[in-house]
Amino acid sequence: MDRETVRLAGALVLRARVAQRAIDNWSQEQIDEVVTAAGWAIIHPEHNRMLAEIAVRDTGLGNVADKIAKNRRKTIGLLDDLRGAKSVGVIAELPELGLTEIARPVGVVAAVTPSTNPGATPANNIINALKGRNAIV
Repeated sequence: MDRETVRLAGALVLRARVAQRAIDNWSQEQIDEVVTAAGWAIIHPEHNRMLAEIAVRDTGLGNVADKIAKNRRKTIGLLDDLRGAKSVGVIAELPELGLTEIARPVGVVAAVTPSTNPGATPANNIINALKGRNAIV
């Protein structure tokens, strides 16, 4: 890896750390609101079409209509799966074992984008990272 790539990666991680710290102490309600907003922003018809067109153009795989449907289906499914899931503070208590499970962010998460799904996968990775109060690069 060349020095410029290493420098750029380091700069991205630093920016991500700053962003993550900004939401580190958010409540469950605030996190759920930003997760929902991110999901709906992704599947907004204009944004979804743009992501689908870029995916088809850059990969030469699939077609725009199918990518739009896939982006929408995967994102709505993820939002549905995450609805009501606790990800802030105490998320489980097992008094019989004397255990309390407390969710906390891990910080910056790295994710890889597959060439076969360059729209929905990164978008859904962002939603998952936000749900845990993490940043993603």
